[in-house]
Amino acid sequence: GWAPFRRIFDIVATGRRQSIMGASQIDQYGNQNISLIGDWDKPKRQLIGVRGAPGNTANHRVDYWIARHGARLFVESVDMVSGVGNDRAKAAGLKHHHLGVIITNLAVLGYDENGRVKVLSVHPGVDPQEVTDNTGFPLDASNAPETRLPTDEELRLIREGIDPRALRNREVPVPQPVG
Repeated sequence: GWAPFRRIFDIVATGRRQSIMGASQIDQYGNQNISLIGDWDKPKRQLIGVRGAPGNTANHRVDYWIARHGARLFVESVDMVSGVGNDRAKAAGLKHHHLGVIITNLAVLGYDENGRVKVLSVHPGVDPQEVTDNTGFPLDASNAPETRLPTDEELRLIREGIDPRALRNREVPVPQPVG
């Protein structure tokens, strides 16, 4: 939806908004980095900066979309905290902090009772070990259920209403049959 800029900070502070963000790094507590890779004083890579990540993650639900699940993205510790994870939110007593899910090309992740990342489901055709092997912190996917497939109606809505030009395939290509 649209809101005039003068209302944005009031909206963010209420805890009534939901955001979907990406990340360059996420650690085991959901701390997100979109700012830099490497040491703060001399980064290897400068990224987009913190943008709205601190306010988003401190004040309302945030889910993450990760197109390529890999150990360089899912790290033991982020190089800089742009988005607040569960450990820092608990320590700061944040009232509206709520990390939802992390959806990747391999799995759907959530958080356990201690605020650590856990596997909720593994996508059809993905070996659970691939999820574990492509994560830079301990993550057991061995007993995760399979992610449900979309219904015919959900597929119709995606293909005809939400993304009729199939632009989604640029980010996550549809596997082609072999042979």
